[in-house]
Amino acid sequence: MQRELNPRLFGTPASTSSSVSTDSMPPVTPAPLMGSNEEPLRRVPYPPVDVKGLEASIATIKGAIIQLERRTETIAFKMEELARTVHARLERFSQAIVRVEDVMTKSQQESAAKFALVVQKVNERKINDSKVSELVDRHNTIIRNFENRLASLQRLASEQQMALHNAQAALVEATNEIARLKRS
Repeated sequence: MQRELNPRLFGTPASTSSSVSTDSMPPVTPAPLMGSNEEPLRRVPYPPVDVKGLEASIATIKGAIIQLERRTETIAFKMEELARTVHARLERFSQAIVRVEDVMTKSQQESAAKFALVVQKVNERKINDSKVSELVDRHNTIIRNFENRLASLQRLASEQQMALHNAQAALVEATNEIARLKRS
């Protein structure tokens, strides 16, 4: 049983593209629509359709749509799985980044502490060096003062030695003079 569209509603075919021959059919003008007093002047420009072929095409299209829906569901499931995987990876990466940042912060703090310790030791060394330098300067000053006093004492000793020598010479001369006076 071949079903065709009602030619009164859809008009006669304009070309013969289907397997049904339209040569034996008289041209039919479409019937007026209900409640309308005018008769439409337009004809539908396509031939009557094979309903079984159309149903088969619809069934094929429905099957294709079902396959597409299945594929879409599969793709959606894969996309969700991929999204979960990517989210899990991003979480791991963010945790790794947090750990790396913590390690970097700790190492930076350790470096800053070590640098502060080195600066403190350098400052202590500078203070100790300045103290040693002050001690050396004080020692040099004491040595210079000692050398000056020693030199003045040596001068004084040589002057007193000279005076003693002169006194001894005067004593010897006085003793000789006394001895000469006693003889005379």
